[in-house]
This record gives sequence, C-alpha cells and structure tokens, in this order.
Amino acid sequence: MTFIEKRVRPINAMQAVLKEYEDPASGARHIHLATDDAEMVFLVAFPTVPDKDDGRAHILEHLALCGSNRYPVRDPFFSMLRRSTATYMNAMTYPDRTVYPFASTSKADFFNLLGVYLDAAFFPKLDYLDFLQEGWRYTLEDGKLGYGGVVFNEMKGAFADPMRALAQGMDSVLFKGTTYEVESGGDPLAIPSLTHEDLRQFHAGHYHPSQAVFMTAGAIDPLQVQQVIAEHVLSRLQGTARRMMPELAPSWDAPRETTIRIPSPTAKDDEFGIQLAWLAGESADATAYYRAQLLEAGLVGDAAAPLLHVMESAGYGRPSAFNGMDPSHRQLVFHLGMEGLTRDQVGKARDLIWRTLEKTAETGVPHAVLRAALRDLRFSQREIQGGQLPYGMRKLLQALPFEMAGGDIMTAFDSEATLAQLEEQIADPDFFKSMVRELLASPTRLTATVEPDARYFDARSEVEQRRLAERQEAMDPAEAARIATESESLLARQRRPVNNDVLPRIRPDDVSPLPRPLHQLPDGTRRTLGLEIASNGISYARVVYDVSAFDEADWPWLDLYAELLPDLGVGEMDFAQAGSWRKQLAPSFSVDLDAHESLAGAGASLRIHLAFSSRNVREEQAAIAELLSTSIRSARFDESDRIAFLIEQIAENQVQDLADQGDQYAVIAAELPYSLRRRFQDAVDGAASLRFYSALGQQIESDDGLQAICERLAALHQRVLAAPVRVIAAGVGSDGAELAAMLDVPGADPATVPAVAPERAPVAPASIALVAPAQVNHCFASWSVPRLGDADAPVLSVLANLMTNQVLHQALREEGGAYGGTARYAAHSGVFTMLSYRDPRLAGTYDDFARAIAWVIESALDREHIEEAIIGVIGELDKPRSPHQEAMQAWQLREAGVTDAMRVQFRRGVLECTAEQLKGVAARHLLNTAPSRAAFAGNTTQDLAGLAVVDLMAMVGEAA
Repeated sequence: MTFIEKRVRPINAMQAVLKEYEDPASGARHIHLATDDAEMVFLVAFPTVPDKDDGRAHILEHLALCGSNRYPVRDPFFSMLRRSTATYMNAMTYPDRTVYPFASTSKADFFNLLGVYLDAAFFPKLDYLDFLQEGWRYTLEDGKLGYGGVVFNEMKGAFADPMRALAQGMDSVLFKGTTYEVESGGDPLAIPSLTHEDLRQFHAGHYHPSQAVFMTAGAIDPLQVQQVIAEHVLSRLQGTARRMMPELAPSWDAPRETTIRIPSPTAKDDEFGIQLAWLAGESADATAYYRAQLLEAGLVGDAAAPLLHVMESAGYGRPSAFNGMDPSHRQLVFHLGMEGLTRDQVGKARDLIWRTLEKTAETGVPHAVLRAALRDLRFSQREIQGGQLPYGMRKLLQALPFEMAGGDIMTAFDSEATLAQLEEQIADPDFFKSMVRELLASPTRLTATVEPDARYFDARSEVEQRRLAERQEAMDPAEAARIATESESLLARQRRPVNNDVLPRIRPDDVSPLPRPLHQLPDGTRRTLGLEIASNGISYARVVYDVSAFDEADWPWLDLYAELLPDLGVGEMDFAQAGSWRKQLAPSFSVDLDAHESLAGAGASLRIHLAFSSRNVREEQAAIAELLSTSIRSARFDESDRIAFLIEQIAENQVQDLADQGDQYAVIAAELPYSLRRRFQDAVDGAASLRFYSALGQQIESDDGLQAICERLAALHQRVLAAPVRVIAAGVGSDGAELAAMLDVPGADPATVPAVAPERAPVAPASIALVAPAQVNHCFASWSVPRLGDADAPVLSVLANLMTNQVLHQALREEGGAYGGTARYAAHSGVFTMLSYRDPRLAGTYDDFARAIAWVIESALDREHIEEAIIGVIGELDKPRSPHQEAMQAWQLREAGVTDAMRVQFRRGVLECTAEQLKGVAARHLLNTAPSRAAFAGNTTQDLAGLAVVDLMAMVGEAA
C-alpha cells in the first residue's frame, strides 16, 4: 500500500470522520469522509489552468470519457450509464479544476466504475476522431463550410446566459494575467483555434498523480480504494511535480473601470446596470471566507439590510443578481450592483451604493443580523441536504477547493473554531463597520457599466461567418477533400457497432426484484403529520394547502402569490422589517406552488399544492412554528409600491432569460396537450406566463390597476386560508410530532379535498417553433401514452432508455452535434417525449425522432441492450434521497394515488421487459401517430420542419 495516513479527525457536526492520506512517491492525495451513508461516492480532480479561450480543459473532460487503454470502446462513460446502477455519474470543468465524480449504493458497481473512471482520467486514448466529434470540426454541407462539435454547440447555448457574459467580462479584468481571465468552457469564436496536439499536451501536463486529489465518502473502505488506485495508476505513472495552482491576481494601486456588453433580446433603455466588484481574500482561508459571508448577510442578506433596502426602494432599477460573495475562484470576489437602469441612472446608482456603504461604515448593522448569519452557517454544516447531487458528493465538491488551493480541508466540513472566534468578534460593534471600511478603502475595485446588446448574437455570428468564408476562400481542393474524408471517417466510426464486452456491468438478476421500502407514514386522513427521520438534529415543517379546486384562471395568480409573499410585510411589520424578522427566526422560509397528476380514480385529475416551508436546528424549532404560523395568518398585500417593484423585477428577469430558458418554454408547449401538470406549468412557467406578466406590467402603470392587483391577492389569500390544509413536520424522535402540534394555522379539513379536479377543455397537439434570438435550438416531440398502473407503463420506461442509448445519443449528439438527445417517459402524466438540447439542427432532429421509432419496430433488438435499458430504469428508481426527502416522497406518492402494488407491478414489468413488448408499445402508441411538436428556435432562416412560428419576443413586448 502506497498511501500513508496523515490525519484522522472527527467531524461532530456531520457525525462523520475525516481521514487524509498521501502517496509519498507522487504526492497524490486521498481524502475520505467516513460516514454510514449507503451511497458510496468517489471523485478524482485535477487542477486545470488554461491560458486560452479555446476550451481545452472542457474538451479534454469530454475526450477523457471517450475510451481509454483498458477500455478501448468508443464511449465507455455513456455505456456505463446503462450498465451500472450508479446514483450519479458526471464530469465537470470549473474555471480552475476538472472533476470526475460518481456514486453508487452497490459495492460491486462502485468498484466497476472506479476502474473505468481511473483509466479514463489517467490513460485516455484521446482519439483524433473523438476530438472532431466532441470538440470541434469543419463541416461541408451543400458545399458550404461550417463548424460542428458537441462542446462547440454546448458553449453556443451557454453564451445565451447574460450573467455568464457579465461574469466573464468582469473576470477578464479582475483576474487579468491568471487562468480566470479566459473562458474555461471555451468561447465558440476561439474553440476552432485548438488543435488535437494542444489537447494531448494539456493532458500530459495536468493529469498526473502528482496533481490528483482522490476523494471518497460513505460506507466504503478507503484502503480498498487505495489498493485499486495503486494498481491501476500509481504503478504505471512515476515521478512527481510541483502542485499546479491558479495564479493569484495582483492587487491594484487604484480602482479601475470597464464597460461590459451582455446579450439582450430587446436592449431597452432600462436594461443598463452598474456592478462594483472587490477582490477579497483567498477562498481557502476560512476566516476570509466567513467574513465575506457575514459582509454579504449584513449588506444584502434581507430586505432590511442597508444596501438591499436602498436598492429596492430607490424608485429606479433593482438589485443585481450578482450581489454578494462569489467563492468560485481561488480569490473571493465581493459584488454589489444594480440592474434595470437607464443610461442616465447608472452614475446615480453607483453614487447611491457608495453613499450607503459610507453610512453603513459609520452605523454598522444590528448584532442580531450577524448572529443569525452565523447560525445559518452552522445549520448548513449539519443539514443532510437532498437534491440532484448525492449528499456525500455535495460535501466533497464543496470541500475540494480548500484542498486544491492548499487550505485546511477540515474547515470545509467543520469550521466551528472559526465560527466561535467570529461569534466573539461580532459582539464588537466596530467589527462589521471595519469590514465595510476595508471595502471602501480597497484599491482593487472594479466598477463595470453593463450595457445591453440586442446584436450580441448577430455580431458573434458575423465574425464566425466571416472567418468561415475567408477559410473557404483560401481552401484548396486537397483540404476540402481532407475535411470530407474526416467527416466520412467520423460518421463511419459513429455508426460502427460497439462491442462493450470489455466493460463491466450490472445485470437485472443483480438487483432486487422489490422496490425500495418507503418511509412509513401515519394515517393519511390526519390534518397533522409528525414524522420521525434521521435528520442530524434538523427539524422541518411544511404547511400544505390543497388548492386543486381553484379555477384555471387562478393559476398564474397563485404563482404570483407564492412569488411575492416571502418578500412582503407581515402584520404590523413592513416588508423590510418582516424580512429581518424571518431571517432571525430561521435559516429558510419559502412558499412553493406545485402540481401533480393523481392516479386515484378512473381519470386523470390535478392536485395543486401551495406549501409554506421552513427548517431550523431542533433546538430552535419553536421559531419555525412562530415563523410559519405568523407568516400565514398575518400576510399582507397592501404594500402597493413593493408589489409593483417585485412584479416588474419578475417580468424583466423573464425577458433577460428568454434564450437561456428556451427549452423550458418548448417542453411545456409540447407536452401540455397530454398533461394536466404541463398545462398548469404553462400558466405559471411557460409561454402563457409571459403574457400574464406582460399584462401585469401594463396594469401596474396605473394606481387603479395596481390597487386591483393588491385586492385580488388579498382576496386570494383568504381563499387559500379556507382551503384544505395539512401540517407535516419531521425531525429526530418526537420532534416532528411536537413541532406539528405547535403550528397554529387556519384551513379546512383535508378530508374535504375533491376527488377529481374540475374538467378542462382539451388542447390540440402543438406544432410550433417558439422563437427568440439565440444560437441553438431545443426540440421536443410528445405522444400521449398509458400512465402508471397500465401494463404498458414499465415497457414504455424501458423503451425511452433504449431509444436514448441505442439511437438518439448517436444521432443527435455524436452525429448531429447537440449537447444532449434523449427520450423519457412521464409515468404519472402518461406522456412519452423525445428531445434535444442545445442543438444546431431542427428539421434533421425531428427526422431522427421518427427514425428512432422505426428502428425499434424494424430492428432485431439485442438482449444485452434491453438489459442495459432495464438497469438504467432501475437505477433511477433506486436513487437514494435525504431522510427528509424520503419521507416527503412517501407522502407525495400517497397523495398521487400510487400504491405499493403499483410500484411492485411496475418494477416487475421493467425487469421482465422483452423485445416483443418493446416493439408492441412502440407500434401501438408511437408509430403512425402524429406527435405534439414544439421547439425553441434560435432563428427562423433554418428549416423549421413545418412548425408555425410563435414569437416569444412579441409576448414579452406587449408590456414594453
């Protein structure tokens, strides 16, 4: 064994033990977070510090997963997605590091994946044809030169986010001369400068054990992991080298200014902004990190915080989405700014921010604000969080920058010593004032004027087309022939059958025939549910109003109600006082509106829930009860100016995010003819919501219109309080029951919930292209199919996985260049959908959707491929969740009418799925049935496959 144990330290806040190891020969480090979590987590990370915008670190991340020495198959990563019961598999490129993580609850599967990941990272083939597929390549279509490549198109989609443009624009000045100056993901205008040899050299210089950090978490023996690392990697790669680290940006002698242009679909007069940014301490310095957290909480933490308060009540503009601390680089950045300004208001907003900082440096902030911020930091270390990432994975990824930047990784898991020191320091009224004075005095400050640019994408496209035209003009016949030959070779390789026998796999016989047990719930008819969970001392409460009986016309108003209520006053407190009051009581307060389709009864029905939620450490769970009870009983909707400001903010964010959220609008439009839930989502998150907020934007212009909005919200609130309610609380031991009993909220008996929601008129299948300025498309085609409970349901789920892995991935991603292409089955809604994401094509993609159906019906389906699809479905079914999520999932399934018998039947149907069944459901439900089609289209000059154009800009422009 090569690794030497360096330190072992208990982490009391997490009920875990941190173990640190190092290989003295190479300097490779292994961090193990020992817990009793059944979900075993692994990652290997490398510092990647590019000095060009050509995306080399990002493209290398893709190529590393395209075949290795031990596993020389074309796509081992995506192959293992369907040969494994992994609960998480991915790879991520950050501005200064690249990470390869996975998680599994099966020990055999864990070590299968460990071997594949280690070989992929350290011994990738880096094949030239894979470089053309994943990175970039020239294409010749109808004699015209163009670009292709997965990362090339992925980054075209990523550039639709205006906040990305702002962040990179500021980084290029703040971090000039460091790796953070460049676009780590790759600028599509610079990606074509990258050569295959550049990429190979970058791998050789960065992916070595001397640079690697291995991390594991969960109930896995670290020594077994180290044995595999030693055998697969350390025995084959010798030597050591100084650990790479991103450069520190130099401090400045005087503040600087710049102008940054960001994409805007409208570039209206009031879309300017001002952004101030300071370089702070190093992110691996726990004291600097938490001081910046306190500075954020004190200045912009809630509506009563001095900076946030003046920004929101200025009468112009609104707070920037960037406000607060950014810990994503080696050095912390602290942001303060405003957006939604006219050009003339930019200087006015800058002066407002500066004056308020000067005033705060004299007055400080209440001690209670800082005390609450420290409580929130302690809370975050104790909470067992759920979400897309496994809990152990999230903790490792949060801790990784501390390790890679040379800090003490323990502070990422348990910083109680630092927090205790800060607890003493905040008692001094001058402590916070001195931090603000440091901001004011710092010369390393960037002031950026943000300007909207309606021609942002056009200008980039013109540069791209000019370069292509110049290249084609200079191209000789030999080069044209080479491009054609490479394209043919790549296509032939993509279509060549792959033999994955060299890869390990989990088979259907290796998994349990029974579904995972659900959390045991008490009687479902009770108004109050107290649940016992292993929560590490955190208590949770949800007050859920069933608003299923509300009219369809109420849906967008319910969404508005949920959006506004957490930012409005309570009782005698105005919005600023209420914000401070909530923050001091608990780390979180939210109002969420969601809908699901119930399987109870003969037909589909929609259940709509409005949930008020909060959580806190168990020692302060009485504060949860006070917060929820008072916020629900005494919500107020008479702060008309505040309501107008918040509505305007929502509407402006919709406009700015049109291109970035294009896939959301398209999928809702495609599926809503067949899904009540999607129909609901259209009203609150889809194209219909654009019209709603556009109309509200006009209504708030008049006093009478604004008053009508306030009155409607107040009336809606009274209707909510009269709706059926259920109180659900969870915690350690009897905490849940005790907390539930403390909550005093109005509401009807949940037994009065209607069995079936009101009938709604049918909606015709869609055939539309939703258009807004962008550089890529998102394509969706949906079919109405049987729902969960039908014998075809499990077969449809396997069919979606099979189509994805055997047809759509190759056609849409490998050949078509889209970032993603998949099929999915929504069992509760009874909708089968094929989709592409960040796709350079549109008409060709819809042709590929049709070919996928024909392939299933006409081809001889390989049993191994079917079993891989089965394992893919089982892996999704068996993903573990946090204890609180497990409890809530059990309740939600019961609410949706999903019985244990249905779960058993579905799992059995998945495990026993046959080729004949797959062909049968494809023929019955997909073949010769016109789908509902909706796409988000970046432009209308392409072939739109017969889709009717719907201009999203016109919807948001109604209020402009």
